Amino acid sequence: MNIDDYNDLLKDGLNKAFSVASAARMKNLDPKSDVEVKIAKDVAARVEGVVGPQGVAEVIRKMEQGGKSREEIAFDITKEIASGKIFQGTLEQRIEQAVRTSVGILTEGVLVAPTEGIAKIKVKKNPDGSDFVAVYYAGPIRSAGGTAAALSVVIADIARRVAGVGDYRATDSQVERYVEEINIYEARVAHLQYKPPEEDTRIIVMGCPVCVDGEPTEEMEVSVHRGISGVETDRIRGGIPLVICEGIAQKAAKLFKYTKKLGLGWDWLERIIKIKRKADTSEIKPDDAFLEGFVAGRPVFAYPSTKGGFRLRYGRSRTNGLMAKNIHPATMRVLDNFLAHGTHMKIERPGKGCVVSTCGQLEPPVVKLSDGSVVRVESIESAEKLSSQISEILFLGDMLVAFGDFAKSNHPLIPPGYCEEWWLQEVAAKGIVVPKDIYESAAASFDFSKKWGVPLNPKFTFMWDCIPVADISILVQSLRTAKISWDEDTPKQLTLLNGDVKRILESLLIEHRVVGETLSICGEDGISLLLSLGMFDMRDKSIIHSQAISPGIDPVNSTNPANSTGSTSSTNDVVSSLSGIKIRPKAGTWIGARMGRPEKAKERFMDGHPNILFPTGSDKNRSLPKLCKVLSTREGSKSTNLELARYKCGNCGTTSPWPSCYNCNSICSIERVCQKCSAITTSDTHCDVKTVSFDKRPFDLISAMDSAKKKIGNFMPDDLKGVKGLSNPTRVPEMLEKGLLRAKYDLYIFRDGTIRFDSTDVPLTHFIPAEIGLSMEKAKGLGYIKDYKGEQLVSESQLVPLMQQDVLVSEDGAEYFFRVSKFIDEMLVNLYGLPSFYNLSKSSDIIGTFAVGLSPHTSAGVLCRIIGITKANVGYAHPYFHTAKRRNADGDEDSLMLLTDALINFSRAYLAETRGGTMDTPLVLTTFLEPKEVDDEVHNMELVWFYPLEFYEAATKYASPGDVKIKTVKDVLESPEKFEGFPITHYCESIHDGNLRTAYVTLKSIPEKLDLQFNLQKKIRAVNVRDAAERLILSHFIPDLYGNLRSYSRQSFRCSNCNTIYRRVPLVGKCTKCGGNLILTINKGGIEKYLKVSKKIIDEFDLPVYLKQRLELVEKEIKSIFEDEKIKQLGLSDFV
Repeated sequence: MNIDDYNDLLKDGLNKAFSVASAARMKNLDPKSDVEVKIAKDVAARVEGVVGPQGVAEVIRKMEQGGKSREEIAFDITKEIASGKIFQGTLEQRIEQAVRTSVGILTEGVLVAPTEGIAKIKVKKNPDGSDFVAVYYAGPIRSAGGTAAALSVVIADIARRVAGVGDYRATDSQVERYVEEINIYEARVAHLQYKPPEEDTRIIVMGCPVCVDGEPTEEMEVSVHRGISGVETDRIRGGIPLVICEGIAQKAAKLFKYTKKLGLGWDWLERIIKIKRKADTSEIKPDDAFLEGFVAGRPVFAYPSTKGGFRLRYGRSRTNGLMAKNIHPATMRVLDNFLAHGTHMKIERPGKGCVVSTCGQLEPPVVKLSDGSVVRVESIESAEKLSSQISEILFLGDMLVAFGDFAKSNHPLIPPGYCEEWWLQEVAAKGIVVPKDIYESAAASFDFSKKWGVPLNPKFTFMWDCIPVADISILVQSLRTAKISWDEDTPKQLTLLNGDVKRILESLLIEHRVVGETLSICGEDGISLLLSLGMFDMRDKSIIHSQAISPGIDPVNSTNPANSTGSTSSTNDVVSSLSGIKIRPKAGTWIGARMGRPEKAKERFMDGHPNILFPTGSDKNRSLPKLCKVLSTREGSKSTNLELARYKCGNCGTTSPWPSCYNCNSICSIERVCQKCSAITTSDTHCDVKTVSFDKRPFDLISAMDSAKKKIGNFMPDDLKGVKGLSNPTRVPEMLEKGLLRAKYDLYIFRDGTIRFDSTDVPLTHFIPAEIGLSMEKAKGLGYIKDYKGEQLVSESQLVPLMQQDVLVSEDGAEYFFRVSKFIDEMLVNLYGLPSFYNLSKSSDIIGTFAVGLSPHTSAGVLCRIIGITKANVGYAHPYFHTAKRRNADGDEDSLMLLTDALINFSRAYLAETRGGTMDTPLVLTTFLEPKEVDDEVHNMELVWFYPLEFYEAATKYASPGDVKIKTVKDVLESPEKFEGFPITHYCESIHDGNLRTAYVTLKSIPEKLDLQFNLQKKIRAVNVRDAAERLILSHFIPDLYGNLRSYSRQSFRCSNCNTIYRRVPLVGKCTKCGGNLILTINKGGIEKYLKVSKKIIDEFDLPVYLKQRLELVEKEIKSIFEDEKIKQLGLSDFV
């Protein structure tokens, strides 16, 4: 589809929804009479929409047209605003606006860093009377990333220079306060990505001309440097460590380049820049960092760089990249269904984590059965059939990893296992045509390699690099007595005696059956084994039994460099010499992995599952119908006291919580209440205090509910849940009709008024219409008229490139959004008096509707279109779409909401006053994706149909990704090719091949999960099951036990009636609010839930004695707290 035509489709869908939303908003039934989601077509519009000031978008666009970089634009805009050219205000206001706008430019108007990460900016005084700028940072500054966080300080420095403000001069006591604060944050609050030495912290604080200040974010306080002059609080300020450590210190080298170019004089940075020596990349050592933080029920699949784990294979399918990885479909079943599409894995490299999906073109897992046979499990059906017979998993299969993942992680390329696509490049380099029989006959394959001087085809190559050279001698001796059976000219099987050779065959991953005292290898594998060792005469089809296998080769005395020093021959060298052809290492690099979070595709709800943003005024009862029932039986007043917005109807004089009067439907005006004397006023201040636009007053809920019920056709749901109380500044609630309709369709509300569905992010670049429920007619109606080859779409089985703002939702998601559409239609008709919009009849009709994608750390939604339904519990979307939300596929999950729902029901008026209130809200909506403006992780994705031979050669030499020439998205950002689709190197038959739901979710109890986890780990050859058991107890069970004991000693008390929480029991011994009984919030069962299972694991795996003793000590502590002791009162005479 042409990109202009596609954007026209998006524009048309947006305009239709916006028109309906505007008409609805004009009815004055919402906090504002216009649509509050600001439409933004580019970075400039997003920045102006999120942080302002008005008119800055045009200035940014002019600078972009001048060819300036994002950073240069940010620095220039800082000067323009701080000088007062495009924004008028006080000195503090100009500096603050300059910093927020420029940080917004750096974060491309998507992240919440400029709005939530910067709390405020003040001009303060140094002890000598000079002024300086203090930037108050908060936790959400983390979303900006280290570079942007550090550059925000540079921007503040530019702004204060332009505005004529002096520099910050830290006192010695202030410097030491920073050092102590950072140490406490790292030790007791959160682990920092980088913590500089204390001396570096001192250099930063002393040298920085801007004060890096912050809001108090933690309850804990500093203990030594308290009450320091110029520091407003003794509490820990969480934004400071993030900016100083992960920003300035970690990005010092990059920061120095910017400040030097700008002439800011930050020369002190040179003292903390660490010159990194070039790492030795002749070998990549095992990395066990991914094993930290074990969780019960989530197994380890492979230990670091351990034989039999996942084998590295380079490639791009339609579902990997952006850190997503592919495995063979059968691997999911072989691993007892712990892995499913979208399941998160912690991995050894590259990166820290990934989500998984499948590709059938990869090497499958290899297992040993209970009868000793070794089998390649090449299909899900085979895996299902063999599942009960598997005694050991010898090999997990391939892991398909995109080049872009290495480039983004800046990880050296590492040797892959020898594979078909590598071999084809070596053949192509010699200009040879590959004959068809080469994949069917081992003899033909060996002949081909000898004739043309190319390595042996991977199909007939075994894992020689997994055995020591000494094993060749054992193998040769056993094969001398072997026998070959033939079916005319076709080898049927190779039979040899069972013995030590079986262990070697298992390591080589050669399929064989155990038949009595013999081992049987299929014919072609048997011939390949013999030819590899130079033991087969192809002329007379016989085994060579002579002592001298090949001149100059002595397998018995050859040694393996991996196992001894001074050796010269690897196993592959020896086998290559014996066979007379090049046999490449097939194992390559092994990757360790363990299970992380389960996949997710589920509706989002807040605590208590509210259907409406309307308060009940009760901690215990959130049901509005139940509250009405209680009120109706009450003697006297039937009203309930609620804290609500105060609107006054100009027509009938009714005080209403809504902008529209619920008695006469007239427009209301806001009233303000004095917080001191409760006087009603229109002024912002009264009695020298600020007034508020709400009060706590009796509200006739019964009448309001009856009125709302009549508007929607006299429907009253069995239950309608509200919230305990409102936290927005005006305390304005939603219309009751909306809650009734949501409850009718079993829908839940988020804090901003929208309905969300969360899914795990998985990339998708191509789809097959039939697999996503898309008919030919519907596909063409959506604009899909050609397949990936550019040929006309004539079949539902063709492979089609996915457009960048099209998404797939899960079956549950489709059903949920279908119900949302019914809610929207009834709301438009019954509440707003407008025609229905969707008119869908079944869940599959959701295809073609428009939605908004949003990630939690941003405040900019992205327009998208639902074009299919997936059976997997994930959210498939184009890599551009995920990176537009500033996400990748390392386990992130994001939300979708229907476009009309966001446009009509979202309101900033519903957002809380607290820090982070605007996070995860669609303040602006990106309409069209420009690849240059999305997260640059996607710029590393490769655009190739195959990797060249030079790439594989570079990988064997551990080359840096930057030293290898591979075409990527970055190379086409200035050309139309950026919209022309992503090539793939590996084809996937279906995005649904494999497991669709992880066993971690289907199993309900922890004992069940643990049993399955350890049964699996015991079967996997690449797992050290004893170490895994010890790690689980040390990282999960013991910390949990001690943590619960500690919490018990510090626990609060809860009223069983109204749920009020008390830190200590009141003197009256009961709830002071309602007189209810007080109960403990932590019980014995919650403390010792892992005690028995821990003891069982220690005994089963014979873990170290000290672990057993630690558990015994914990058990004694628990008993000392909970077990009753018979107390006998004694007198003095008892001791005489």
